[in-house]
Amino acid sequence: MLLVGGGRTAEAKLRPLREAGAGIRSVALSHNEGFLREAERLGGVELITGPYHAAHLEGVRLAVSATEDPCTNAQVARDARALAIFCNAVDDPAACDVFFGASFARGPWQLAIGTNGCFPGLSRALREVLDQLIPPDHGSTLRELGLLRQRLRATLPDPARRRRGLERLLRAFRRSYFPTEENPS
Repeated sequence: MLLVGGGRTAEAKLRPLREAGAGIRSVALSHNEGFLREAERLGGVELITGPYHAAHLEGVRLAVSATEDPCTNAQVARDARALAIFCNAVDDPAACDVFFGASFARGPWQLAIGTNGCFPGLSRALREVLDQLIPPDHGSTLRELGLLRQRLRATLPDPARRRRGLERLLRAFRRSYFPTEENPS
């Protein structure tokens, strides 16, 4: 995939794209120090220093334009569309074929939050709230809930009784994470 940009915006895209398994070709007039450190730490990032050209799209299936220059972002989107390549142009929803939600991962917990490009900062803010609500060691909580669900499935073959048991389990979970007057004990 092609990542156009080497500043903070592009840097923020590196980790999630690499974690998703993307090999990244990054082209930028310059890459900031944080970008370079993250690219080296993650590996799998080819760095090209210089201006963007449509030829940089050769062989890619996804382009992400994350520069601070709206004209460059728009050009990348036009070039990608002309070649039937999916594009995400940061801060320009009309120029996007794909959107990236904010993701939250904690052990087996995998949540994605998106606004379809309307207000990406809100997705990020909600992810930060989840990050504070669910401590890092709570991946085990989901595993435990999964085991309890399996036990209910095995011991309660009646779907209605099983659903009531799962609802009780979820109420207990909500009370432990969101203790309010609306969630009575």
